[in-house]
Amino acid sequence: MKKLLSLVLALLVVMSLSAGALAEEPAVVKILCEASHTDHLNVLAEKFNAENPDIRIEVDGTASGWDGVSTKLITMLAGGEQVDIATVSTSYYPQFVELGQLLDITDHAKETYSEEEYYWSVFDGLMVDGRLYGVPISVYTLVNYFNKDMYDEAGLAYPSLEWGENAWTFEDWQDVAVKLTKGEGLDRQYGVWIEYQLERTALFLFSEGLDYWGENLEPQFDNERIREIHKTLYKMLHEDQLMPNADLINTTGMDQLIADGKVANYIQGTWSHGSVADSGINYGISPVPGGTTVGYVDVYIPLASTPNPEATIKVLDYLISYETCIYKYENNIWGPQVNRKATDEMKYKSYPNLTTEEVDCLFASLDNCKPLTVFPEWAEFLSDSLLPASSLMAAGEESVDEAFDTLQEEACDLLGF
Repeated sequence: MKKLLSLVLALLVVMSLSAGALAEEPAVVKILCEASHTDHLNVLAEKFNAENPDIRIEVDGTASGWDGVSTKLITMLAGGEQVDIATVSTSYYPQFVELGQLLDITDHAKETYSEEEYYWSVFDGLMVDGRLYGVPISVYTLVNYFNKDMYDEAGLAYPSLEWGENAWTFEDWQDVAVKLTKGEGLDRQYGVWIEYQLERTALFLFSEGLDYWGENLEPQFDNERIREIHKTLYKMLHEDQLMPNADLINTTGMDQLIADGKVANYIQGTWSHGSVADSGINYGISPVPGGTTVGYVDVYIPLASTPNPEATIKVLDYLISYETCIYKYENNIWGPQVNRKATDEMKYKSYPNLTTEEVDCLFASLDNCKPLTVFPEWAEFLSDSLLPASSLMAAGEESVDEAFDTLQEEACDLLGF
């Protein structure tokens, strides 16, 4: 009897220990990210997991591009698969908010992300009806990268470092484009480049107080000044050949054209700073023509369906923490960060090829940017209308009037005007 009792007690102890072991399994927080973010997120996950044994981050980087992330996220949610955090571009953020699929973190953010520690203007830009459903991955702007040697060879002064009213103008940019373009065929040097994509060329509208969308989101693709600006860009690209065309870019690649010294001015997002820095050219940074740029914020969104909301929020905190932002600055990835302390500590260390004044210019872009107007139907309009129209104009297959007539009609149909 005593032997039987001892066996029973031993079994109970084992069962108790097993139950305890099961109870101590870490909460899993699964992050769905764009493929190019995978390596860095895995590094961050490894650090977090080592310091937080009660939570384990798992990274899924199998989706390619922002479209791929959004498509896969919708599929996973429809299939009941666990996903706790996803990386999305600003374009898709309002769509998921509208569908009610995101975790409301407004109260937590106001209690946790102080204005002394974070740039709250970035969070304000993510508010929807006064509520917050995500945190910034990074903050990006369009700036002008320029080849100093090409300017020196032509005897031209570098562009002004002043934003706003004191910046160089659209007309200045056109003049430089002509002066720095020379040669023929494979030896041709181009004065300027900006992707002929209406999300990018919006910067030329913003400096004049224009937008593609008017009051109550009324489409403005029939605005004559907006069309005139794009006709000028169209002529610079296709007739005057002051910019490399789509065929050359597809064949050679912009990174290689920059590295070969074929483009004097390169308007691009700060997300590409690493590739410019690695190109080996003697480069500088200036404001975009007109002095007002486009601002982009890619977002970590927490899903309302997460089985581990507390763990998910803790991971969100980590992803924008001082430690994480320092890591991103040290590795020169994903642009300026939302953590003030990390930014103040690292901004002059993270851009060693730039002068102090140029670094200040880069970060001043954050105070001189305007976000694109986005709305729940924006992702649909972007993929079905805006990007196809941009590609047709970039290839010279449609004129500005033809493309903008179609955009105006499709936008009005989509939004009920």
